[in-house]
Amino acid sequence: MNRQQVIAIVAVLGLSFGLFAYMQKQIRKIEAMDYEFENVKIRGIGSQAITLTFDLVLENSSDLDLKVYNIDFKVLWNNQQIGSVKSTQSHIVQKRSTQVVPLTLTLTRDELSEALQQAFSNLQNFLTGVIKIDGTMDVGADFIKIKNYTFDYQQSASNLVGYSLSSIIR
Repeated sequence: MNRQQVIAIVAVLGLSFGLFAYMQKQIRKIEAMDYEFENVKIRGIGSQAITLTFDLVLENSSDLDLKVYNIDFKVLWNNQQIGSVKSTQSHIVQKRSTQVVPLTLTLTRDELSEALQQAFSNLQNFLTGVIKIDGTMDVGADFIKIKNYTFDYQQSASNLVGYSLSSIIR
């Protein structure tokens, strides 16, 4: 091999190693993506339905735009599942930015188990419970895909009703 061929091989190997190291760094940043639930509220408790709203706040610290999709989670009250949400909508989280993803869960009375129907029939019983959100989402960026990225959230139901009980009772 002549000198130019050796330099070309070294350059290709160096660029390949650099690209590999860069992608590994971005994967670690994506896997460590910060998320929070904000504005988790019970927006309405009516005679026929209960509405809960959530803001899933995603913070992207990587140098790549992220696509978040297949958000799938269940909502539990005192460790009993009361509903689930499967969002087919995709959301783009720009590089080094924060994106708010609004989510809503409306539960009709016939979707609730008998024990939970009784709990929701008495507002005081409901407010003494604990609401937990447990789910997964898929995250992708260029050639990187992370399936079933897990997230969770837990809060007492009394902290979620907002400013006053009268604001949620229809």
